Amino acid sequence: MLLDASVPGRLRDAGIAVEAPWWTNRALLTGAGRAALRAVHEADVAAGADVVTAATFRCAERDLLDLGLAPGSGTAWMVHAAVGVARAAAGNSAEVIGSVGPGDPAGHGWLVTELARCGVDVVLAESMPGVAEAITVVEHATRAEAAVWVSFQCADDARLPSGESVVDGVLRAWERGAAVVLLNCGTPRQVEDALKAVRDRYDGPLGAYPDATGERLADALARWRLDYDLAVIGGCCGTTAADLMAPATRS
Repeated sequence: MLLDASVPGRLRDAGIAVEAPWWTNRALLTGAGRAALRAVHEADVAAGADVVTAATFRCAERDLLDLGLAPGSGTAWMVHAAVGVARAAAGNSAEVIGSVGPGDPAGHGWLVTELARCGVDVVLAESMPGVAEAITVVEHATRAEAAVWVSFQCADDARLPSGESVVDGVLRAWERGAAVVLLNCGTPRQVEDALKAVRDRYDGPLGAYPDATGERLADALARWRLDYDLAVIGGCCGTTAADLMAPATRS
């Protein structure tokens, strides 16, 4: 399965500011912004992506309240708008993932609930820096009867930014009910070090999407898919639809 590419840089290319405090949420505020976001998603599907990740990474309730949005429907509409744009772009060609980015673990339940209400195919606990936060998202998704994946950020020496072992994170996420566990948001070296360590103790569904572009990304993914039996591949920060095309067509 091939993931979609990174969204922020391509929104900037379309003339939409992606910066604090709105980040990618800014694209959801206007019809023109939503059209630009849909075009980004559609380019990924055309490049061979099997999933479209809704732009909900920055849609935790506290983040939206801090923007001045009203509680309740005043915040929930942002989540539903992001998923709606993703669903329109995906059509019948791709699944829709709802992203839950790192933040205050106490607030993850609200976003997971809204994503489940939107009917996303998968809730993704994305770029988790520590084990406890990832497990919190998994537990909320399980209660909402939603399929859930977990991706862990990769630091040096097969560790998470929290200092914990990435292997421990993968095993605990899998044991708690994650259908797929992924490694992302690290250099190809950091991600491969983690893949090696994980595969020594875990033989379940595994994915990887490093911070890389161009042939460097394509070469890494083509090799990793075979060496580590990856079920899901893609690129993280900075990747574009063009970057997806090489790994999508390699066997």
